[in-house]
Amino acid sequence: MRDSKEQCQRSADKFSLACGNENVEISLPKTAELIKTSKRMTAMTQNRIDEVLSAEGVMSPSLYETIDDAEKILVILPDATRKSGAEKILPQLTDYAEKQGKQLSFMIAVGTHRQPTIAELNKIMTPDIYEKYADNIIRHDSENYAEMDFYGITKRKTTVLLNKAYRLHDTIITIGSVSYHYFAGYGGGRKLIFPGIAGHKAITANHKLAIDPMLRKRHDKAVTGNLKHNPVHDDIVDALMIARSGHSFYAVNTILTEDGEIADMVCGDLFLSHIEACSRLDSYCLYEAENEFDLLFVSAGGYPKDINMIQSQKYLDRVLPLAKEGGRIVFFAQCSDGYGNKFFEDFFDVKYSAEMLKGLMDDYKINRQTAFNLKSNLERYEVYLYSDFSEKDCERMGFVKISDLSATEHLAQSAERIGFVPYPADLFVK
Repeated sequence: MRDSKEQCQRSADKFSLACGNENVEISLPKTAELIKTSKRMTAMTQNRIDEVLSAEGVMSPSLYETIDDAEKILVILPDATRKSGAEKILPQLTDYAEKQGKQLSFMIAVGTHRQPTIAELNKIMTPDIYEKYADNIIRHDSENYAEMDFYGITKRKTTVLLNKAYRLHDTIITIGSVSYHYFAGYGGGRKLIFPGIAGHKAITANHKLAIDPMLRKRHDKAVTGNLKHNPVHDDIVDALMIARSGHSFYAVNTILTEDGEIADMVCGDLFLSHIEACSRLDSYCLYEAENEFDLLFVSAGGYPKDINMIQSQKYLDRVLPLAKEGGRIVFFAQCSDGYGNKFFEDFFDVKYSAEMLKGLMDDYKINRQTAFNLKSNLERYEVYLYSDFSEKDCERMGFVKISDLSATEHLAQSAERIGFVPYPADLFVK
């Protein structure tokens, strides 16, 4: 991979795509169209961020009024796979809480992901705040049921199990970026609590709702950018309504630029502020596709979005509406952590998506569904993968490994319409 500290000037036949912490330069013999929304995101100033935190939220008092009324505060943050802009918010939050003499704890919403490293915690929280509050960070392990409380059962039969720390704090503050999610509709907000600090069984039951058991396929409503009648989202809301009693909530929902800076933020009520943030995200990211492309160059967005294949495949899924059926895609995702999950990795022992679906219906496991989704997509398109994966692993998943970028010139020669997507996280194709 070629390291370039500045992205090269993007033109029709020469452009740069992020892969891990580097940028890869692509030169083609034909012109390619830049696929990006016209609405530009710019970073908010720190003063503007402070103004939003000080003002009344959506159907909610301000952050500082919420802290005034609190006794024990639990701040829930996303893990290393998702930036949030928390480093611009935590200094003010912790400083004010300390002055008011409030008890403050932190939890990372890992869900079923691995625990964050110390280096990652420093990055998520900032080094100063991590050093000060290292003893106040509560580790969440979704498999440790001794540390879970039972709250009830949702209408869709999901058992609501949350980390005991949730019950022990009267005020819950979530800080997370709102982004598109390929079966929950949108990430952020309510997902930081459920499934973020939920038990493994609860998360499995919730995620399984993305599969329609009657039609034996992915649920039509469990898709990117949709909350209406989305069974996964509805189940999350139901779970939190069951567990809501006795708590106050304040949600910070950020919208981030490509560089991870806060471009917009909506704060307040856990549900209503998230819905407003989703609407604003759409206003930035909606892309009306006029014609389909027969060759696409796509970056997952660089680190941490391409930390592993579980995360990376979301961004491949995002751009498929742009490609012709059976079209070619060159996908850039370093995947320094490999597959990302053993259930996900092992499910590729099953060769075809139809067989995977049968296995899902018989024995659902977290991230097997993700493998099924990826395999289904790779059966429809010819996708070349530029990453750290070996040729054997690429073939096992259904990719064609590409190491020599000069091969892309041959692909371009036979293509009529070529496009490139530098940052699909900011793209919602309709």
